[in-house]
Amino acid sequence: MKTGIITGCSRGIGFATVDLLTENENMKIIGTSTTGNCAITKSNFECFPLNLSKSKSINDFANLIGNTKIDFLVNNAGILLENWNESAINLEYLRQTFNVNLFGTIELTEKLIPNFNKNGQIINITSDWGSFSEKNFDEFQPHYKMSKAALNMYTKLLAKRLENQNIIVSSFDPGWTQTDMGGTDATRKPQEVANDIKNLLSNIPESGNFWHQGKIRAW
Repeated sequence: MKTGIITGCSRGIGFATVDLLTENENMKIIGTSTTGNCAITKSNFECFPLNLSKSKSINDFANLIGNTKIDFLVNNAGILLENWNESAINLEYLRQTFNVNLFGTIELTEKLIPNFNKNGQIINITSDWGSFSEKNFDEFQPHYKMSKAALNMYTKLLAKRLENQNIIVSSFDPGWTQTDMGGTDATRKPQEVANDIKNLLSNIPESGNFWHQGKIRAW
């Protein structure tokens, strides 16, 4: 039985991914949400509270996991605070966004690295908005974009550091998805993205790449 952790599973991409992966009875999923609640009730799924902006919450979650061996971690939880057409820097928004999307995500990942089995995988859900190759990447949503660009760099650095430990590290661009963040006009459904994540987990890709719809994309 494989065991994986998926953060931010109460809705959107995280919810859809948990729902899909738990169809396999040989897969155990540990999910997180800020409240510890998730509407999915399956015997091979547990949900725990985790607030990535607070070190105490990260430590509490790590203590709950203890020495549990894991095969993958999907760093899905994230926030977008600014309006879609906002380009000005708000330092409070910047701090809050980095605390969750970057600092908390890194802190959690670093604490869990000793728990990984051989050939484990870490998938950081980033964004086309965190890519310098994306058209109009420099317009609007500055706090979110900076946090995701930095998380992409963490992927590259961590992949290099863990290359001798048989842990694969990837960034994943879900595309514009119908979530609370993406809105109802988005072109992709969470279930489609969940299937992409499942396929990435089903293979052993080369570490340190940025994936979108099953293909390596430009940074």
